[in-house]
Amino acid sequence: MATNNSFHHFSHGHHDLVLAVDYNFYGTRMVTASSDHRLKVWDRKDDGWTVTDVWKAHDAEVTDVKWNGPFVGEIIGSIGEDGLLRIWQEDVLEAPLSGRRFKRIYQQPSATRVPYMSLDFKNIGTETYLAVISRDGQLTVCEPVDHDNLSEWQILWQDYLCKTPQRTEETGFRLSWHHEKLPAWPAIMAGLDRKSLSLAVSVMDTVKIFRSDKDRKFYTAVELKGSDALIRDVAWANGSMRGFDVIATASKDGYVRVYEVHTPGVSETSASQSKHATEVSSGLKSPTHSKPNQSGIGAGLAGGPRSGRNEEQGRPGRVNQEARLAAELAAHSGAVWRVGFSQMGDLLVSTGDDGLVQVWKKANNDQWMQYAEVDAIGDN
Repeated sequence: MATNNSFHHFSHGHHDLVLAVDYNFYGTRMVTASSDHRLKVWDRKDDGWTVTDVWKAHDAEVTDVKWNGPFVGEIIGSIGEDGLLRIWQEDVLEAPLSGRRFKRIYQQPSATRVPYMSLDFKNIGTETYLAVISRDGQLTVCEPVDHDNLSEWQILWQDYLCKTPQRTEETGFRLSWHHEKLPAWPAIMAGLDRKSLSLAVSVMDTVKIFRSDKDRKFYTAVELKGSDALIRDVAWANGSMRGFDVIATASKDGYVRVYEVHTPGVSETSASQSKHATEVSSGLKSPTHSKPNQSGIGAGLAGGPRSGRNEEQGRPGRVNQEARLAAELAAHSGAVWRVGFSQMGDLLVSTGDDGLVQVWKKANNDQWMQYAEVDAIGDN
């Protein structure tokens, strides 16, 4: 267990709640998003964090924020309750703390006039992709017209993932790209396109895994079931070399669930197939707790945003996959709100209503075990 000296405590300085935090690729910069309508960028310096700039980013609460990869400048994406997606780029010629150091280079309103709920960037080398989902379940996947200039974007695929919820109904939509360059090798051996884009999207109490095939059409590769309540967050672990994908969810019912996505017939010899892993299907209940040229993908999807999804089976570059519920962790006294993996994918972190930060690690017996606990709001 870590001592207090291992943590750096400081005031975030916002005038309201902080709703989202994200780090850059190297972990040297941090951005915080708040209900006070502002974004604040921090730089790590001498084992501490100093504010580089703060500015009003939206005309309402800023609900999510993400750093893009380091290949095309310092780029931040944000969404707010004003129904806007905005992309910001740092101008190093502007003075720190001027409120003008990060300039807006792109803005996209929600097509349904319902605020966005989650966004995420994916990078393949210098190529950038962006996914965003609104509170009524409309998913939008975008690509820049020119990958060297993120000021102009085009829609690759846009579709509703479920029946439009009632206005008074509580909803849960979150998304996470598979951030590595290549999919897991067994899926490639089975025929999955090496350039496939893979995206996990939580849709109320289910997670849908979308992949693109050789024709650059998205299809549903597998669904992750087992939650008895809304899913608040989803995270996709790095580590394709293990031969299967690992995805974690945070649920309103108080559980963190860890899934493994396998390619049948190819990854059957994976060491992860322990007696504790349970196949999840629609009929099986979860266990009890114990201008410029476009990229290849962009060119393939250029036929129209709503034609980007095709559920026809047997098309080139598609593989059948299955999900196994590897762990169901009684993590928190109340709803779990966020989950995230370490860079290597070997540590899982979760936070919930109880104010605790739980750290989980997979043991030698393939069981996910509690590794550490941090009381983020306690006196000690």
